[in-house]
This record gives sequence, structure tokens and C-alpha cells, in this order.
Amino acid sequence: MSENNNREKKKKKKNKFSFAKGFKITIIVLLIVTILSGGAVAGMVISIIKDAPEINPAEINSSLDHTSFIYDNSGNLLEKIDAAEIRTYVSLDTMPQHLIDAFVAIEDERFYEHHGVDPKGIVGSMFENVKAGGIVRGASTITQQLIKQVYLSPDKLWSRKIQEAYLALQMERVLHKDQILEAYLNRNFFGQNAYGVQEAAQTYFSKDVGELTIAESALLAGVVKGANIYQPYIRVRPDDFNSNTQHKVGEADILGQRYILVFNQNSVDRQKIVLNKMLELGDISQSEYDAALAEDMKTALQPGQKKMTDITSYFTDYAKTETVNLLVDKLGYTKQEAEEELFTGGLNIYTTIDVNMQKELENVYDNFVEVLVGNTDNVKGPVLVDWSVNNSGNVIDDKGSLVYYRQDNLLNDDFDLVIENGSYEILDNGNITINNKKLTIYPKHIDVADYYRIDEKKNMVSHTVGSIIIPEDEFSVGENKELIISKVYLDNNNDFYRVDENGNLIISNSYFYRSVDGIVQPQSASVVIDYRSGHIKAIVGGRDVDGNRILNRATDSQRQPGSTIKPLTVYLPALDNGYTAASPIDDIPYTQGGWAPRNWYSGYRGINTLRKSLEQSININAVKTVESVGIKTVMSYMEKMGIIDVENPESDSIVTRTENERTNDENLSSLALGGMTKGLTPLEVTAAYGAIANNGVYVEPIAVTRVLDKDGNLLIDNTPKQTTVVSPQVAYILGDIMRTTVTEGLAGRARMSNMAVAGKTGTTQHNADIWFVGYTPYYVSGVWIGNDSPKITLNKSSSTAAQLWQHINTKVHDGLDSVTSFERPEGIVSASVCTQSGKLPTPLCTQDPRHVVRTEIFAQGTVPKEYCDVHVEVIVDSSNGKIANEYCPTDNLETRVFIERTPPYIPSEHNGVVPADWQYNVPTEICDEHDENTSIIDDFEDIFQWPWFDWGDDDDNGNNGNGNNGNGNNRNNGNNGNNGNNNIIPSDPEDNN
Repeated sequence: MSENNNREKKKKKKNKFSFAKGFKITIIVLLIVTILSGGAVAGMVISIIKDAPEINPAEINSSLDHTSFIYDNSGNLLEKIDAAEIRTYVSLDTMPQHLIDAFVAIEDERFYEHHGVDPKGIVGSMFENVKAGGIVRGASTITQQLIKQVYLSPDKLWSRKIQEAYLALQMERVLHKDQILEAYLNRNFFGQNAYGVQEAAQTYFSKDVGELTIAESALLAGVVKGANIYQPYIRVRPDDFNSNTQHKVGEADILGQRYILVFNQNSVDRQKIVLNKMLELGDISQSEYDAALAEDMKTALQPGQKKMTDITSYFTDYAKTETVNLLVDKLGYTKQEAEEELFTGGLNIYTTIDVNMQKELENVYDNFVEVLVGNTDNVKGPVLVDWSVNNSGNVIDDKGSLVYYRQDNLLNDDFDLVIENGSYEILDNGNITINNKKLTIYPKHIDVADYYRIDEKKNMVSHTVGSIIIPEDEFSVGENKELIISKVYLDNNNDFYRVDENGNLIISNSYFYRSVDGIVQPQSASVVIDYRSGHIKAIVGGRDVDGNRILNRATDSQRQPGSTIKPLTVYLPALDNGYTAASPIDDIPYTQGGWAPRNWYSGYRGINTLRKSLEQSININAVKTVESVGIKTVMSYMEKMGIIDVENPESDSIVTRTENERTNDENLSSLALGGMTKGLTPLEVTAAYGAIANNGVYVEPIAVTRVLDKDGNLLIDNTPKQTTVVSPQVAYILGDIMRTTVTEGLAGRARMSNMAVAGKTGTTQHNADIWFVGYTPYYVSGVWIGNDSPKITLNKSSSTAAQLWQHINTKVHDGLDSVTSFERPEGIVSASVCTQSGKLPTPLCTQDPRHVVRTEIFAQGTVPKEYCDVHVEVIVDSSNGKIANEYCPTDNLETRVFIERTPPYIPSEHNGVVPADWQYNVPTEICDEHDENTSIIDDFEDIFQWPWFDWGDDDDNGNNGNGNNGNGNNRNNGNNGNNGNNNIIPSDPEDNN
């Protein structure tokens, strides 16, 4: 017989009974109660019925908690969001008939014959309960059970039973049997946080409800009598599992805790009762009964996963947070309402994650040490950490302050706190005083210091130790800042301490929290984004960390970005405000308001182009550029790139002068060098770099694309906000500079053999943080490495971050077409320039031995039109390099090309410090080794008749006949002012004629 025919047969049974007959049954029941209890009690019954709530059909299912689901970018299920009730609502027609028969058989065999209450069952249970003097047996129908779940409390009171019976009759007036069954089968609790038959099928058998066998259906039907007793498997901790007496059916991770799933024999014992009842009622044949009994439930059980277990929860946790924010921002929910909707509203959340990419990224982090260090056999101390310990082995910072105790200096083998003999005293009045640096005293608690250990991979692992909580009136601070614990507290907590054989005070570990697993250091975070769509494809917020709702360093940790900020806050605004890639910036000593920034290298490199300044990450040039462009201008670009949120300034990573006038980020150090008050997250920096990759358009990064309600209706279509930051031409030029930063600059370790790469490294003071953020023709991605405590620094530079970035992106781009250049927009032109002036070259520029004439790219219309005025030609005495005078020997005279700075650099004003290119600077001294006493020349002027040379006899405009080419030569300043350096002959573009 087909399931539909069988279902119709059940319905026909119901049709034999009219509602009028059901009402008569109600009267009979009330009469029985009246006879047994007397008229006064009957009046009470009527009063109880009057107080019963009204049946509202809309409430039957609307009051259900529905499980929300998270899907990846291909629509595959990532996670069923943990909530008090995990439920997937399904319609009755998706359930097999034998499942429905199983529940009806064991819970309410006359379900299709009664109108909400079963008189036969009620009378039978009533006599048993009266005889026992209390309620020992229930006779609730499926309808009554549903009433109890929706409207009433589970209390076993006569008043509740009377209301239950009355409401069941009312429910059958407004709902037909199929509606009642559907609601009932979607509400029941089946253990393991599973509610409803669909979730039970997935939880225990990893299949949809429509695929359940008769045996499996009977097993689930048996659970509802008592889920704690009859659930098919139970969870036990690994230490409590006995393989000799228990059968393992799987494992589960619950909030970071591993459990063994153990087969529960009680469930099969109950299943046999269900199957026997089904056979008795004719719901199954003898052969079906025998086959169901023969089905091995131990092997049939296949525990389902609530979430994808081979990736961490970093992405899904972030997607949940984003969903809550979307509900608040787009639909006007309060945060509390949004969170309730997330956990109980049955939302379908579609996300941007590429699971395969996420797995590749996490695989890299699983092998973090091997990728960056390789074999650690010969490594002394912890890997990657700048190891600085005192004589006791405790970790200290660069100022000698203690950061972490060594484990055995803080705790004993039982992880009790050790207070050394001599740093405490047990007073005669019963109080204890403690003066020990391991404890920090606060008004409401006593904080215990943290500790570290070295694991088998030579990682430093930091362990957080919590506080000792003592009532405020039972501890105090003495005159010498010692902790005083009162006798009252000690008497009430006699296991708080003991004194060991060495006289140390041992405080029991039961009085403070200790992070058992600890956190591996250094930590790291990475994020990969499709910069065209803003879709976050993969994200890792830490390494060697398990569990849900763990710190996501990619999205939540603000760290100083160091030089990775320079493309965003220095050179992007500069290129959009008059600078070109060829603009010269002089790396010389510089001070501003008493602050003297320093380069990452010693000394100064002199004049460098904007391109070279970024390639070599020259700090002073970055500072001078921000000062030139203006802080307000720079801040406006940060707003366009999502780093500053003017609508929600309290959520910003940037601290403005308005928020804090004394300590803020509106200064050259923060904006040019990344030394920010709070810092930026890797997600923020990476998304901002995406604007450079995406032709100057910033696309807000998103993890969620769509949110649907439980019925499949679209609630939110999350289209990311786009903001034009700069033109495609400006973005391309900056990107090209970042490309050569990888090919020729400091980020060489980020190079990929088959893919164009543009990016920038970053390092903060003492290597507390190292970064690399870059992009390819496909994705933008960022890597941060650092210790959770910035006081602990690294022994590696930012090139290590570039190395990790390259390893990650090699995996990410595997299988993608090779693209070795970035798409060049229209409006980009090339021109030869002099790198010392940023202008068109002259013949003198070509004589500079440093080969300073280079081809550079420009946005159309920004190619320089003026010719170089920095290179000058000077006659020097080759014996001393000074400007020749009239008495220098002819054989010593040489015409050389130099650069002339404007304004001039005067070393004496900077303690004699000179930049690396000082040898190419025009001499400022005239030869003082030759005079009339050393001269052997009679007619000096007859000899000094080479082209362009004169003694300053011409006017200030320097007009001089007898030019080299016979056409004359116009000098900018023949006398060169009153400096007397008349030998300096600046070049002139006319000389090209």
C-alpha cells in the first residue's frame, strides 16, 4: 500500500467521529471528575478551563525556534548555528509513512479516532493515579503533548491536565490531524540538541528524514518518552571511555572539548517495543518487523556534523557577527533582536567563503613553523621569538620588565601557585600577608601573573592565569602594598593554601583560572579578498587554536601597521595631489616640532624619487611627503578607504583629534610611519589595498551576500558599498611602484614565478609586528605576524611575512592562469626623466655617473614640461675636488657634473652629517691650495677661455656670448648671487639644440 493511500486510510478513521461526539466525550470526562471530586471541585474545574489560553493556529509553528544555516559561496552547508534548539522544519509529506506510524503507534494509537483526548486512556490513568495518590501514569494524546509544548508548563498538576484536555479539544476544532502531526513531529526533543525529526535524522544517521528505514524510524519514535534515557548515543569524555564495555560510534567537538559518542543500548530496547506495537496495529508486516529487528543499529548510527569540521570557525564566526550587524543596519533590529533572530529565526545565510581556499590557508598555518623556519633541530630557544630572559628564565621586555614567568617559577607540578618562603607571613591573628610580584592587587580581585613554556616544536606557548576572587571585605592592602587575606576568608576556605616542605605558601589551583592549552606565540593572521567584489574568500585569525568564538586576529586585533600604511596614507594621496612617481624627495636629517624621525637603516640616502622612496621604505621621505600633502588631506583618503568611519567614529581604528586632543593619530608619525594609537586590523589594511588593485575603487569587504528567512524569502541582499578613491591611472601608477617594490625593493621574498605581485612590507618598533600586504591580478591578501603581547618581539624581519604571503598565495593561485602583468588602463604614458629633479633630462643629466636618466610612467597630462635644473657643470681642481680658482694648475682643471640642492643642505647645521649622495653634491669651497705664490702661469685668462666659463663680469642674468655652439649660452644666474661660486654653470635645455 502506498504512503498516501495509507495516510488517507488513517484519515477516514477520524471521519467516523463528529465533533459533536467529541464534545459529548468532554462532558463525560467532566462528569467523571464531578462524581469523583464533588460539585465544589467541578466548579473549580470550570474556573481552570476559563483561565486556559485561546488556541491560535498561527502560534503553533511561529513559536518554534528554527535553526539558522550558513552556506559557502557554492551553496554548500557550512554550519548549523548552535542554539538552545537545533531544528530544521519539514512538512509532513516529506516524512515516510512508517515514521508517522511509529510515533502514532507508541505515543497515541487511537490518534485518528479521538478528537484531542483519549477517554479510554484518561479513565485508565485516572484510576491508577488516584490509587497511587499522585500522577504516576500519563494518558496524553499527541494533541495534548503538542498543547503542553506550545501553551503549558510541564508541571504534573491536575489543573494543568485539565487545561491540557480542554485545549486539545479546542485545537482539534481549528487544526486537522496532519497539521497537528506536522507540528508535533517538528517540535519533539531527541537529545544531542536535536529538535524535530529532520534534525534527529541528520544528528543520528546523517540523512534526511525521508530516507529513514523502518528500524531507524522506530528508534527515533522511542526517544521521545525520555530523550536523556533513550537517545541513540551519549557523549563521554575521552578519559571516561571504556572500549571494553562501550561501543564507539563517533566523535564530536563541543565548544572546543572533544567527546566520544557511545552507543546507548536503551534506545534499541525501546525500539523493540515500538516495532512490536507497529506489528500489533498492522502498520508493518511480519517480514518488515523481522527485517527491522535484524538491522544493526550500532552500524546504522552515523553521527552527523553540525558544522564542517575540517575548517576552523574563524570565517563562520565573522559571518555571524556580520549578519547581526546587517539585521541592525538594514532592517532596524536592535542588537538583542538580531542575535535572537540569528540563533532562533531559521535564517539561511549565504557567504563568500571559498572552502577549498580556506582549507589551503589553514593547511599553511598547520605547518607554520616548517614553512618559515624548516628544521628546528639546531634552533636554540623558541622559534621566531626574540628570546630575552632574566637569570631565572622569566621572559622580560627590552626595559627589563617581566612579561611571563617560566612555568616552574610560577606553579608547582600540580599547577598550584607557589609563593616563596620569605614573601609571605602567617600572622598571629590568623591573617596572611603576601608581598610577591606574582600577584597584582586590584580593588575587587587579585590578579595572578601569566607564564610560558616551550612546546615540542620549540614554540613559545603563553598561558593566561586568571584572578583570585576574594570578597572585598575579606582582603586588603597594607602600608607596604602587601596583600592581606583575612582569617575569616581562610577559615571559610580551609583548602585555600598549605605550606610545603620548603616553607613555600602553596595556593590551590581551584581558586584561580588557568589556560590549560595556552596560546602559541608568535601568532599570525591572514585574509584573502576578491578585490573586485569585496568578497572575503578565506580568513585565519590565529594558529594552533581550536574552538568557537576564539579571538580572530584578522578582524578583531588592532596592531600598528608600520610601513604597510605608506602606500595608503603617503603615496596614494601624494600621487593624487601633484606628485609623480619621478618626484624627487631628499632623504636628509629632518626634524618637526622636536621630533626627528629615523630610517630603518643608519644614515641618509639623499635624493630619491617617490618610486624609490616606497621601494626602499624610506621613513624620512614618507614623513616629508605627508607634511607636504597635509594631514587633513590624508585623513580624507583614509575615510574613502574604509579606515575612518565618520558615521561611527567610536568603532574606528583611527583616533582623531576630536576624540582625544592629546593622544591621537592626526600626526606625522601615525600617518607616515604607521605608529598608531590603536592600530589597524589585517582585514582593514588588506581591504584598503584592494582599492589600489581595483582601479582606485574601494569595495567594502563582506562575508555575507544574502540572508533569507526560514521560508526562503529574501531579507537582505548585501551589495557592498563602493567608493572611488582615485583615478584608475593614479591607482595603476602606485600599483606599479608596489610591483617594483617586490621585484627590486625590500619585498623580494613575495615574488611569484607565474604571477604579477604588488605589495609592501611593514615592521613596527623592535620587530613587534611584521606585515606583508599585496595583490595579484586575482586577489588581495594580507599577512600579519606578531606576539599577542607586543612587549615580546620577533627575531625575524618583514621579509618573513613576505615569505609567508608568497607561500600562501602560491597555494591560493594553484590552477589559475598565469598572469605576469597588471592590466594597464588608458591614459598612461612613458617619458624619460632625471631622477634628481623629476624633470626632463638635459645632456648634463646623462653625465651623472649614477645613470640617473630613467624611463618612468605618468598619468597623461602629468609628464614634466620643464628641464632639469638640478645638474650643474663645475670646473674643479682635481687634486682636492674644490672649485678651481684662477691659480689652479691647468693640468688639475676638470669639468665635472654635480647636483645642486634647493634649498642647499649645510652639513654643519646637522653635526656634520651628510647623505650618501653627498659626493655628487656641488662643491661649496673654492680651492685654497693654489694662489699667486704657487702660480706659474703668466696669462691665466688666455688659458681659461673654455666654453661657458666667465668670471662673473656679465650681468645677473648671466648673458654670455661665445657659447659652446656659437649661438651663445643663457645661464640662470651668471654671478650665482653673491656667493662667489661663479664657476657653477647650471645646465640649460637650450644646449640640446
